Amino acid sequence: MPKLRELPSTRLVLIRNAIQRSHDPGRLLDHDDLGLSEEGRDKAERLRDRLAATGELADVTRLLSSNARRAIETAQVISPALGDLEPEPDCGFCEPHSGECDGMVVEEWLATLAQERLANWSPYAPKSPGGESYREGIERAARAFIEAVLANEGGTVVIVTQTVPLRASLWAFLSLPFHASYLYPEITDTGITEWIADGWLPDIGQMKARLVRYNDHAHLLPNAWGLP
Repeated sequence: MPKLRELPSTRLVLIRNAIQRSHDPGRLLDHDDLGLSEEGRDKAERLRDRLAATGELADVTRLLSSNARRAIETAQVISPALGDLEPEPDCGFCEPHSGECDGMVVEEWLATLAQERLANWSPYAPKSPGGESYREGIERAARAFIEAVLANEGGTVVIVTQTVPLRASLWAFLSLPFHASYLYPEITDTGITEWIADGWLPDIGQMKARLVRYNDHAHLLPNAWGLP
């Protein structure tokens, strides 16, 4: 029987980045995207205003983000409502890395490097040589979330992250089969997913955590907090 190491209750608050500006034509980019679009900035500002009005994250002790520019800018926008904490970018919270196809026009990628992968799709196949598979991206993000909890026991950690890492949190903390990660409902831009972690099973690398909320995006609803 794995031995449980009890932890002080630690809040892990995951926020999906706001909408980015799009390249024309579209490109695959790990980190060097164009940052937030006007719509994306508006959504991030709505989240900031909500957090300032409710004080629901007034006890935040650390603000992390993925290395993607859109995630960093989202974190910067909401920072005033989080005690003006400086975002700390960490590649652990990024999407699966593209490898040699990074920066490539999407249509070119689909026509060349991804041809075999699309014909025989597997979550274990990298996007291109030197890249990560979906599975590897999920595992990397899961480790990063666990490390964030263990490094900030008893605190409240806010992490602005992306779609696949958000799925990784559900897979890791709920102990669901890996392929169940495909079934998770999409998370809205700036939606909040929150976990409370209070135990660690080091023998099996499992965090004891409970899901408090999933895809909370009330700040985007009409007339939320007096916003138009």
